[in-house]
Amino acid sequence: MTKQVVDSNAMHCETLRAFLSASQNNYAVLNDYAAMEAYKGNTLKSIFPSMKIASEFPRQIIILKSTGHICSLSGRERGLQRRMIDERQTRDFPRFCRGLKAAENGDAGLRKQLLESGRVADTQMDRILASAPILPGAIKELRETFREEELKAIRLGKPFPDTLIEKAVKFIMQLAFKAMESHPTPPLRIGSVNELQNTYLFRHSVATFVWSIDWIAQGKPDIVRADRVRNDVVDIIFATYATFFDGLLSNDRLAQLIYHGTRSILSMLARVPDGGHFAGQRATK
Repeated sequence: MTKQVVDSNAMHCETLRAFLSASQNNYAVLNDYAAMEAYKGNTLKSIFPSMKIASEFPRQIIILKSTGHICSLSGRERGLQRRMIDERQTRDFPRFCRGLKAAENGDAGLRKQLLESGRVADTQMDRILASAPILPGAIKELRETFREEELKAIRLGKPFPDTLIEKAVKFIMQLAFKAMESHPTPPLRIGSVNELQNTYLFRHSVATFVWSIDWIAQGKPDIVRADRVRNDVVDIIFATYATFFDGLLSNDRLAQLIYHGTRSILSMLARVPDGGHFAGQRATK
């Protein structure tokens, strides 16, 4: 069984159809941001083509719980994927597809429901847009902590010196615990380094670091249009989810770069003996 996270651009792509038609044991994993990307804007224009391919394989679609809920899940290894899956929505996806077809054919009540979902999606995307302008400034602050030889390694794609690795680990840990402290319902207890690394918020912090390093390597400016940063933020989310499954279906260079970079860092961290340094750490406000 292969489960791949599908980002919004791949929802329309023949790559998705090829993946699902290759085997009944291939599953497309959809998170709430895939849905929001499909609903946002002109909902009744975007939702039907976005869901067309998925609707052809309704029994091969896995729907995840909301990102807010997943942020609260423990990092316990056993049952990690299962805890992320919304079993009811996954089971009911064929019925959702039938409703979508009825709405496309003019069912007024169902079209009204789709429009309401579109308003919810727009609201969430607007929240990300509002916070996007602060991110390039945060990257600037990170860049200023690097010495010239460290920046050279980043820009030339060379192996990181030990000093840069230490700064990377520190940045990721600080970002992860800050996210846990500010989240309304973080994991209540982290019993080991392994459990920490299996939490969504930690992996999202790793993915954010990879994105930040690429930003620095590309020499991107400190002032960028908010909607472009928002697109990057959504790429980080898709890449983070893909680390919990068997990969990422995406045509986006940045999303794939973040995913593979995050997987690489997580693999390296997995080889570090668990000394229990974070045993008993609470991630509450």
